Amino acid sequence: MSRPVSHATVIAAIVRKDLAEYGRDRLWTFLTVLVIIVVVALFWILPDDVEESINAGISGLEPTALVTLDESEEGVLPISFESEQDLRSVVAGDAQAWSTGGRTLVVAEGAEPPPGGERVDVSIGLAFPPDFVEATSAGRATDVTVYVDGAVPDEIENAMASLVREIAFGVTGEPLPVANDGVGETFVVLGEDRAGNQVSAREGFRPIFVFLILMMEMFVMASLIAKEIQDRTVTAVLVTPATVGDVLAAKGIAGALSGLVQAVIVLLAINSLSPQPLLILTLMLLGSVMISGTAMLAGSSGKDFMSTLFYGMAYMVPLLIPAFAALFPGTASGWVRALPSFPLVQGLVDVTTYGAGWSETMGELSALLAWCVGLFALGFVVLRRKVESL
Repeated sequence: MSRPVSHATVIAAIVRKDLAEYGRDRLWTFLTVLVIIVVVALFWILPDDVEESINAGISGLEPTALVTLDESEEGVLPISFESEQDLRSVVAGDAQAWSTGGRTLVVAEGAEPPPGGERVDVSIGLAFPPDFVEATSAGRATDVTVYVDGAVPDEIENAMASLVREIAFGVTGEPLPVANDGVGETFVVLGEDRAGNQVSAREGFRPIFVFLILMMEMFVMASLIAKEIQDRTVTAVLVTPATVGDVLAAKGIAGALSGLVQAVIVLLAINSLSPQPLLILTLMLLGSVMISGTAMLAGSSGKDFMSTLFYGMAYMVPLLIPAFAALFPGTASGWVRALPSFPLVQGLVDVTTYGAGWSETMGELSALLAWCVGLFALGFVVLRRKVESL
């Protein structure tokens, strides 16, 4: 008399079968490896530096005035030019500005740069008239020409207009015409204050790259599930001691396991496991379970490769929105925060970029866990009905 086979043994056998089928599928194996290589390569190609100041080219003022401006205006780096013509050519893109030996040299576009020089990008310039100091001291009207590149936002142009007025009072030694003695100022930053702690392009794209790996895994598992339903492999497995619950549990475990492994490979390749390894692995495990449940929904909805791809895209687009929203720091909209992938993306950003710990990410972990349970249960029920109808 043979002993009954335990559910754990059956589930483990089905998981091994699913992973073996994954490895034998040359198309998805090739695409998975390709996506991992491309994602890692793009991450290291992206710039890792952040420029938090604006290079403002200035002509017509003495160097002493620029020193005062450099000390008083945070976020504005004044670059002195010998003539208005040089300044205009650089802002227009007809010439290049190079800093060397404390001076700014202007060379024609495509010409040989000066030895030991450092390229200076100037997209906005202030050309002061020769009699600017005398005119402002005497109270006479004078004009300052502001040159801006076409890509400069309007708010920067408006800020430059205010900057000209402040310079006028600064170089003449006169106070601003509005006195605020006894008036207090309270600054309230709405959303996350990132002043002085800006995120580079590499750091900003990190959650997108990691999430793309999970999205790729969703397509793979959805395609394999749809293929098994179409070929009725599931019904063949159910002839064995395996139950429908065993089959579906194995599908979820295989999807979560493969997604987690690939995500960890990418995290190691982009050096993103070091701040809080256990916390990051917990986030990725929950994210893999969530994606596994979504793959069940997509796989049970599609009948062939194209229909599965269509349903996969329909699920992927909303889930990717929080990842792209992370590129723009600030308070996310309410509907973005309601998406299932938002807690995962926000948790990754907080931990990998800003060094948050368990206490700071407990809200994201709780929300992500709730979404995992809900999506996995929904995918389980939908796929169960699909299997039982075969």
